[in-house]
Amino acid sequence: MTDHLDALADFACRTTLADIEPRALSHLRHILADTVAACAIGNQEGPMRKLLALQQAQVAGGLATVLGTRVQLNPLDAAALNASAGCWLELDEGNLASNGHPGIQVIPSALAVAQQLGKSGADFLLACAIGYEVVARIGSACDMRMSIHPHGTYGVVGAAVAAGRLMGLDRVQMRELISLAASSPIAGNRQGMKEGATLRNWYAAHSATMGQTAVRLVQSGFTGPLDGLTPTCNDVLFDNFKPELMVRDLGQRWLLAEGYIKLYGCGRPIHAALDALRHALAPLGSPEAWPLADEVERIELRGFKFLVFLGRTDIRNAFSTRFSTPFALASVLVHRSHGIECFTDAAAADARIQALMHRVHMQEEPSFSARFPAEQLCELSVWLKDGRRLQGRCDIIRGEPAHPADVQDYQDKFMALGARVWPEHRLPEIYSQALYPDRLPSLAGWGLAD
Repeated sequence: MTDHLDALADFACRTTLADIEPRALSHLRHILADTVAACAIGNQEGPMRKLLALQQAQVAGGLATVLGTRVQLNPLDAAALNASAGCWLELDEGNLASNGHPGIQVIPSALAVAQQLGKSGADFLLACAIGYEVVARIGSACDMRMSIHPHGTYGVVGAAVAAGRLMGLDRVQMRELISLAASSPIAGNRQGMKEGATLRNWYAAHSATMGQTAVRLVQSGFTGPLDGLTPTCNDVLFDNFKPELMVRDLGQRWLLAEGYIKLYGCGRPIHAALDALRHALAPLGSPEAWPLADEVERIELRGFKFLVFLGRTDIRNAFSTRFSTPFALASVLVHRSHGIECFTDAAAADARIQALMHRVHMQEEPSFSARFPAEQLCELSVWLKDGRRLQGRCDIIRGEPAHPADVQDYQDKFMALGARVWPEHRLPEIYSQALYPDRLPSLAGWGLAD
């Protein structure tokens, strides 16, 4: 037997809510509320509504909620829809230490299984914590290839572990599950994301569905390799897998506590540029005093590799706006805000944004790249046509553990998104239940729109 798989299986089967570091459990509560809102608002998007209609006509019903709708489906399809929707507006949480987004890989599957089985909110909360930590640790122990999108890769293992814990798998089954799930990833192309290909949003749905399917396969007697994790993480999708790092201090140090919740609706590396832009504009005061687009001669940026990698300017739709650093900088300046209105089809077609975007010049600073992900360094200059130069810098993105955002920011985000889905008078109750699901004896029917 392989020691690192044994350690993961032991952790998955033996951990209780009382074992979770308080700081990690507190952060998980905010992740849950944030993910619920991201899934619910994402399910309002046109393609998601059409997909839901097709699924309703062709699949079996069940007790699992499609968040933000009046529909309940079987756990496979409900989890897939919620996972895809949660990625749609690029508002889902993430974890730089894990090189990805553990929450959206794990939470939709755990919620669907918990609802289908009639589990309590406490059971759901624990399954999410365990699945998230497994995902985060796998991602932290290998080098991500820039060409591979992390959704639907090691997230399958986390979704499987969460579902397996809710279904009561024993240690031997859990070890088999981890190996089998690790052998069942999808190799999503990150380039499609930059081009605005919304297929990327389905990659998280692969984690949700394959994670649950892996549990069923193990329960049916299917087997995986003795160690399916190492070849996937060291040869097939990623490089330099370090299993000893993955299990070091497992159950003592919680990577769950080291994630972030997004305050901008775009790819996480871009947040460094937007924080630097806010720093540069701060001396001007309120957004009304910010320069107009045609008053900006150029914007110069030095940043870490991944920030500069997101440099496309051939923007074709709303989705592609969320993965372009030049577009984000231009759109925030034009809109004089940082809200979701900056990343829409209307914004993508705005001639002012298009023109300013092409006056953004970026270059990688190798010393900044060497300090990523512990630091997310970016230096930015806005050169105005009147000769002024506004300078800004980001060392650590706002919302990272070393630069925490205010909890009120998280609540404000939930309320702003939730108001588009649920009646205003219900928002405080839904938010409280999302933060404290362990107060609910059952999750039956939870998350349905009125």
